[in-house]
Amino acid sequence: MVELDIDDTTQTGQIVLRPNASGTWQFNLYLLYTLMTVSGTVSLGFLFAGAWMILPFSIIEMAALAGCMLYCSRQCTRQEVITVSEDLVSIEQGLRRPNEAITYQRLWAKYLVSPPPHPWGVSRIAIRSHNQELELGQFLNQADKQQLVKALKRVTPR
Repeated sequence: MVELDIDDTTQTGQIVLRPNASGTWQFNLYLLYTLMTVSGTVSLGFLFAGAWMILPFSIIEMAALAGCMLYCSRQCTRQEVITVSEDLVSIEQGLRRPNEAITYQRLWAKYLVSPPPHPWGVSRIAIRSHNQELELGQFLNQADKQQLVKALKRVTPR
């Protein structure tokens, strides 16, 4: 998801990049609890039927599923904030809050767009200055990356 706050007269502004989150944490918990209930019921049925080895594998499966859901939900909190001022381009990246901040001189910063490596791939967008390169929006889909390219063209000096 790309959120824009750009002033076209000064060619400055802020671009916020976030991954597309298909479900909320509450929905993921509801889904996990439902699957745990179904799996627990089935495994308890097998336990009472004498197949006790089903229960530990069911517990391991649900623990792995919970871990995967937690990881995916955490990755959906990733965010990049690109701030373009008159002199600087600053990029803040992190989970829930900025963990890393990188600043480039606007005059020397160049945006690079590489085509997708294969037909179903996504393009690569990077900013480069003085042999330092940083990829922007790794988590974006192709449509969002095209929107990001249009936004970067709006803040690039002509």
